[in-house]
Amino acid sequence: MPSPQLCLRRLGPSLVAALLASGCLLGPDFVPPEQPAPGTWRAPLESGLAAEAPEDDLARWWEALGDPLLVKLEQRASLANRDLAVATARLREARARRKSARAGLFPTSGARGGAARTSVASARPEARENYDVGFDASWEIDLFGGLRRGVEAARADLAASEANLHGVRVSVAGELAEAYIDLRATQRRLALGQENLRAQSETLELTRWRSEAGLTTELDVEQARTNLESTRAALPQLRRSIAASQARLAVLVGEAPGALDALLAAPAPVPVPPARIAVGVPAAALARRPDVARAERALAAE
Repeated sequence: MPSPQLCLRRLGPSLVAALLASGCLLGPDFVPPEQPAPGTWRAPLESGLAAEAPEDDLARWWEALGDPLLVKLEQRASLANRDLAVATARLREARARRKSARAGLFPTSGARGGAARTSVASARPEARENYDVGFDASWEIDLFGGLRRGVEAARADLAASEANLHGVRVSVAGELAEAYIDLRATQRRLALGQENLRAQSETLELTRWRSEAGLTTELDVEQARTNLESTRAALPQLRRSIAASQARLAVLVGEAPGALDALLAAPAPVPVPPARIAVGVPAAALARRPDVARAERALAAE
C-alpha cells in the first residue's frame, strides 16, 4: 500500500491549488451568540433619567460633573495608573502575537555566506581563497487552514486585550471619580461637624447658665454635654476618611500616598451630575460593556 506522502505527490500540484482556492479551513466559523433582550424598560425611569441613547462623549462622562480638578486627575490617571500600564503591556503582547501568527502565512528567507583560505602544496606554494554565497527560502503550505485559523485566533485575542484595556480605563475612571466625590463629601461633613461643635459648645454654656439660674434642670445640661461630645468624637473618623480618600486618589494617578494632600487639602463643592442623563436601554448598555466584549472575543479565539 503506497504511503500518504507518495499519494500526495501523485495527485500533483493541481489538487493542492484547488484545495487552497476552495478556502478549506479546520473547524467551523465563529458565530457570535445571540440572546434576545427587551428593547425598552419594564418600569418607569426615575426623574432625570431618559431612555435615549447616551451621547458619543460617554467615554468622558466625568467632564459633565463640571469639576476642573477632577478632570485633571482623570487625565493624570490615564497616563500613569499602574493597572492601565499592565493592560497596555498586555495589548502590546497581543499585537506581537498577531504579527507572529501572520508571519507564518508568508515565505521565510535567509542568506548564507562563507569564506575559506587554502594552501596548495607545489613547487611554488600558493594560497587560494574560496567564497560561498547562497540564498534559502521556504514556505509552509497552509493546506487545511491551520495557520489561517491561528491568525484568526490571534486577532480575537488582540480584540479581547483591547476590550480589557478599555475595561480597565472604565474601572479606573469610576474609582477615581468615586474617591474624589467621597473626599469632597467627607470634607463637607467635617466642616458641618465643626460648625455643629461650635454651636453645641455655645448651647452647653447657655444651658449651664440657665441651670445655675434655676431655669432648667441638670438633666438638660448633661444632654447638651452628651451632644457636644458625640459630635467631637465623630470628627477624628472624618479626618481619617479624608486622609484615606487622598491616599486612594494618589495611588490611582500613579503617585505615592500623600503626594496629593496639598492639592486636595482645600475643601471644594461636591460635584453635581447634570439634571438629565441619557441611560439608553439595558440591552444596549450591556452591549457596550467592555467585559462582555472581552468574553465574546475570548470565546472567538477558543
